[in-house]
Amino acid sequence: MKRILLPLSAALLGLAACNDKASLDNSQVQYVTREGRKFEVRVAPTGTPSEYRLMVVRATLVINPDPELERERAWAVARDVIQQTCKGGRSQVLEDNLVDNVNLFTRFRCL
Repeated sequence: MKRILLPLSAALLGLAACNDKASLDNSQVQYVTREGRKFEVRVAPTGTPSEYRLMVVRATLVINPDPELERERAWAVARDVIQQTCKGGRSQVLEDNLVDNVNLFTRFRCL
């Protein structure tokens, strides 16, 4: 009986950890490593001049994440990408959402 339960438990745990990855139309993925953790970053224009959507997704599995710590890590990545996108100029965050306690979705404008 134990021989059956162990593989079955492992398979169920693996399926529970699988989610569809979010994506942004008209974007390409950029991989960033920060504090030993991998992130997938996507930036896409919104259609409004100088306005962009940004998605920072944890590329590694997180068990029982701390939302505050995950937001800090995601924003550390996001700040670098926003600065790069705005070519070092000023920016304004228009929207800020943390999804599933680990993935950051934001909309910003370069000023």
